[in-house]
Amino acid sequence: MRVLFTPFPASTHVHTQVPLAWAMRAAGHEVRVATRPDVVEDINNAGLTAVTVGEVLDVPATMNPEYTDEPDEIRDEAWLDVLDISETRPEKLTYSYVHGVLTAWTSFVYQNTLPDDTTEELIDFARAWRPDLVVWDTMYYPGALAARISGAAHARLMFGLDLVGLMRRHYLGGLAGLPPALREDPLEEWMSRILRRHGREFTEDLVVGQWTIDPVPPSLQLPVDLPSVPVRYVPYNGEATVPGWLREPPRRPRVCLTLGRSFREVVGADRTSVGDLLAAVAELDVEVVATFTADQLEPGRRVPDNVRVVDFAPLDALLPTSAAIVHHGGSGTLMTALAHGVPQVMVPSKMWCNVPKAERVRDAGAGLCIDPEGLTPEGLRAALLRVLEEPSFRAGAERLRREVVGTPAPADIVPVLERLTAEHRAGGAG
Repeated sequence: MRVLFTPFPASTHVHTQVPLAWAMRAAGHEVRVATRPDVVEDINNAGLTAVTVGEVLDVPATMNPEYTDEPDEIRDEAWLDVLDISETRPEKLTYSYVHGVLTAWTSFVYQNTLPDDTTEELIDFARAWRPDLVVWDTMYYPGALAARISGAAHARLMFGLDLVGLMRRHYLGGLAGLPPALREDPLEEWMSRILRRHGREFTEDLVVGQWTIDPVPPSLQLPVDLPSVPVRYVPYNGEATVPGWLREPPRRPRVCLTLGRSFREVVGADRTSVGDLLAAVAELDVEVVATFTADQLEPGRRVPDNVRVVDFAPLDALLPTSAAIVHHGGSGTLMTALAHGVPQVMVPSKMWCNVPKAERVRDAGAGLCIDPEGLTPEGLRAALLRVLEEPSFRAGAERLRREVVGTPAPADIVPVLERLTAEHRAGGAG
C-alpha cells in the first residue's frame, strides 16, 4: 500500500517518524514524506523520499516575533509563556480555560504554521498520489485533512504526551453542556473552512486521528481514552558517526549534558543558562560530555577540565555509556534516556509537554525535575549527585526501560496498520 507521512517541519519531528517510515518501507510499502522544504535534507539523509509543499517556514521567526526585527504586539513576551497548553490537572481544565488555549493555538500557532495554501498543496498531492494511509504529526493537521479529502485512512503519531487528546476530552464535555447556539470550536471552524471547499464535513478524528500511534510508555501516558496502537520508541538522531573517544569506556562516571536542538529549532534560543549547567558539574568527579555548539557557549567562558564539549553526539550511542543525563526535557532526549535506562535530571523548558513529561518521569522514580526559574548551580549539583549515588534512580530508570522494550517495535505494528487500513477501505469511509 501507499503510506504518506506528514511531519511538522522541524528536524526532531522528522526524526520521530523515521523508524516507522523505515518499517513500512522494509515491509514493501511505498512511502513518501511530505512537508515544508525546511527539513528536506533530514528526510533525504534518512533514506526516505521527500515531497515538498509550500514555502520554507523558518519556525523560530514565524513562532517567535521577538527574535526578529519585525515589530509585533507580543515581542516582549514569548508565546510559550502566554499559550501554555501543558496544563494537565483536571481541576484546571475548565471549559473557559481550554477554550482559551485552543482558540489561541488555532489562531496563532496552527494558522501561522499551517496556512491554507500549503494545506491545499498537500491535499492536491494526496488526491493525485492516492495514499492508503496517512501518518500525521500531532502538530500537523494538514495530514489529517489530506487523508479525509483523498479518502485515506489516517493515524496520528505522537512524539510526547497527548495534550491535545486530554484537552479535547475536557473541551467536548464542556461544549455538550452549552446550548447549541453558544457552542464554538475553533479547531472545527478552522478545519471546516477548508473541508467545505472539497465537499467534506468535520469529524473529531481530524483532531485526534482514527488511531493514535503512541511511543510513550503506558505508565507515563495521560488519561486519554482513544483508539491507540502502542509502538516502541526507537531512537533516531539523524546522520551520525560514532567518534573514537566514545568507543573507549569512561574512566569515571559519564554524564551527558545537553539542551537538545528542539527548543532552539522551534523557539530560537535556549532558556536555560549554559553557564549555570557548566558551573554545576565543574567540581564533580565525573566525565561530562556536553553537546553545546559554539553559539551556545558564552564568549570567553572557561570550560571546566572535566567537560568535553562537542557540537553533536548521537545520544543513542552516548547514553549506553552514561551514568546520568542532565537535559531540558525534550521528547527525543527524554525518550532516548528511557530506552537506555539512564537516570535523568531534567530542567524542563516550557514547550509542549516538556514540564508534565519530566514530572511524570520524576514521579516514576527515574530522575529529578528542577524548575528552570529556580535553577542554581548548587541545586543542580545536588540533584545530579543524588541521581548518581542513590540506587533507586537507576532502578526506576530500569523499570521504565523494560516497559519501553516490552512494547511492539515499529516492524511489529506494520501488520496492525495494514489491517486497520484495510478495514477502513472495506468500510468505505472517507
